Order: sequence, then C-alpha cells, then structure tokens
Amino acid sequence: MKNAKIIALSAVTTAFAVIFLVVGSYFPTLSLSGAFMASLTMMIPLSKKSYKGALLCFLATSILSMLVSGFRWDAVFPFMAFTGLHPIANYFIKERNLNRILFTVLKDIWFVGALVLTQLITKLYVGENEFLNKYIYPVLIIGGAIVFPLYDFLMMGFQRSIVAIINRLKL
Repeated sequence: MKNAKIIALSAVTTAFAVIFLVVGSYFPTLSLSGAFMASLTMMIPLSKKSYKGALLCFLATSILSMLVSGFRWDAVFPFMAFTGLHPIANYFIKERNLNRILFTVLKDIWFVGALVLTQLITKLYVGENEFLNKYIYPVLIIGGAIVFPLYDFLMMGFQRSIVAIINRLKL
C-alpha cells in the first residue's frame, strides 16, 4: 500500500509540474516562473523520503513537458538543467549530513553553468537592453554567483514548509 501511495503522489506531482512548464512554454513571460513552480512540486515526493519517486517525477515531467509543449525549450530547459534537480540535491545533502558550505559552492557553480547553458541554447535572457545584450555572460556569471546563496536558502525554506504541509495533510 505504501508504494502505491507514493506512486500516486508522484503522478499527481508530475501532472502539476507538466502544467506549470507547459503554461510557461506558451507564455514566454512565465517561462522561468513555470520552471520555479515545477521545482516546488518536485519537493512533494521528497517529503515522503522517496528519492525514486522524485527522480521518476523529474524524468516524466521533462519528457511529457517537451512532448506537450511541442519541444519548446524556453521553460523546459531551465527545469531540466537546474530547477528540477535542485530540490533533490538539497534533500540528498541534508539527509546525508554532508558539508553544506562545500556543496553550496558546488551548487553555485552548477547554477551559474545552468544559467549560461540556458542562455546559449534558448537566448531566454536577451532583451532590448543594449548593455545586457553586450555583457550578458559576465552579468549571468557574477549575478548568478551572488544571488544563488539566497535562492538556495529560500528553496530550503520552501522544502521545510512543504514537508510540514504534507505531514499535516497526512498524505
């Protein structure tokens, strides 16, 4: 019975994540918001201590989102490159009681790499600003490295909140 419950929870999580990513792919202004909201849904299977459920949810979400959105990379690629795996990595580091400072630095490098790779593949961050168009990569690298510790801290807070909500709901 326990496995069936986790599978059902992961399936519902996948459905919500796909909805967020598809909405983000059809409305370009919501592409990063869709990836962020989909990453929050990845925390639901983790609240039940199911790495397998979270990883399968990530894979199913990535594949289904690409198919349903018509292979639009704008919202799906940031999810696949970073935001979908970040909650799983955070939970793994917390559960294994690994060195948080070392892994925050490694995740920061991963975050900056995902930002740069997303820019190379999707040109998502290019706008009408001439300065940003000219210096987009230094802005992404420096800005991403500075902003990531706050993002990581907030995501850990979201994880604690989701675990508390799921426990209160007795799902």
